[in-house]
Amino acid sequence: MDLEITLIFSILLVIFTLVLTIRVIDLRESPVTRSFHSADRKINPLMLQRAIRAHGNLLEYAPLFLILLFLCEFNQLNEFYLIMSATLFFIGRLMHGIGYGFMLHSPIMRIGGMSLTILGFLLLLISASIKLFAS
Repeated sequence: MDLEITLIFSILLVIFTLVLTIRVIDLRESPVTRSFHSADRKINPLMLQRAIRAHGNLLEYAPLFLILLFLCEFNQLNEFYLIMSATLFFIGRLMHGIGYGFMLHSPIMRIGGMSLTILGFLLLLISASIKLFAS
């Protein structure tokens, strides 16, 4: 058992977490990133707050999803459902993270992202429940 699905989506989510981390570091005007911007750059405090929340929100949801994905893959649930749920979850996290962490107003990205996140969770949860109770 290789657990390739969990590994692939873990890698993708870690990469996106690093993107959001760098975004927060940049908006906090770190000396490391300050040299990449003009001296008169103005940081919107609301944008910094949103970037921090987008980063935190990903860190709240991703571990639970990856644990459940790992357990489902370890218990040999149907790969189609694993890939579908992980893809929905990942696209949802991308939409939410970009819409909330990089844009001042994007309700479609934020609401759509959360909807796909929840849909990915539900698909995985239902698949796991069927496997558990059908045994």
